[in-house]
Amino acid sequence: MPTLQNLVDRVRQELAGFSQNQQQFTSLAANISNSQTSFTVADATQVSRGTIEVDNQELMLVQSVNQQTNTVTINPFGRGYASTTANSHLSGVKIENSPIWPTVRLTEAINDAIRGVYPQIWATNNTSIPKISVVYEYGLPADAEEIISVQYQLIGPSHVWRFAQNWRFVGQANTPTGELGSTGKAIYIGDDIVPGRQIWVTYRKEPTELVNLTDDFTTVTGLPATSHDVIVYGACMKLSPQLEGPRLSISSVEASERAQYVQPGSASKVSQYFGQLYAQRLEQEAAKQRDKFQIPTHYDF
Repeated sequence: MPTLQNLVDRVRQELAGFSQNQQQFTSLAANISNSQTSFTVADATQVSRGTIEVDNQELMLVQSVNQQTNTVTINPFGRGYASTTANSHLSGVKIENSPIWPTVRLTEAINDAIRGVYPQIWATNNTSIPKISVVYEYGLPADAEEIISVQYQLIGPSHVWRFAQNWRFVGQANTPTGELGSTGKAIYIGDDIVPGRQIWVTYRKEPTELVNLTDDFTTVTGLPATSHDVIVYGACMKLSPQLEGPRLSISSVEASERAQYVQPGSASKVSQYFGQLYAQRLEQEAAKQRDKFQIPTHYDF
């Protein structure tokens, strides 16, 4: 399954097809600490004043570059720049000069897209509850948003799990007494279940955001594995308007030359293109989930 790093790489590659910018790269020549503001690189001609991204993690604000000694000096306030975290880095890691789409911004856009697909598509989770005699209402985890199905284990060696016929999701459960826990989510079950039998509740929840570049998409978010391209298109739709930025720079000779060939609004058209792909794939994934998780007939009272 794809990881966050795979999603970041794909979004970057999708957007790169609409940009003529050629990025410059080099690498660290030695290990650096999380507070070091001067270090050597393999080729300082590939670094300029401004922003660099180190190891797909940290943004730094470059104060000066010495091409003779391959030394890069960072502003005193330049480590962990633009809401990134200052980390230690190993020799040989990649340095990207003036990144168009830093990894931290791509990650934010990906997580925005993950949040945005709910409730059209959702993550699922389960919880097991032991039946207690004369108790009909039970607390649920805080992330439960809607119940998909309720099954209970029949007594005996049959290994049969029967779908409950009488249940109701309580989204604003009574919490002051503590009987239903503190989440404010509960389920009322009216079926005649033998005490001690397990009740298996499957419920919808909001997808979880990705944090680490090694995070597995399906495992962490809970979304279907086939929906990862929906997230990619959603992130591209959000980021592509930034391609219009160079047209706003009157000091850039390249931007001025290209302006006569790249019509105004071109980036908006790219965003609309990704938006159409996003909407199409989102509806396809939503239809698949609706077919897969049909709520069984039950009495809601």
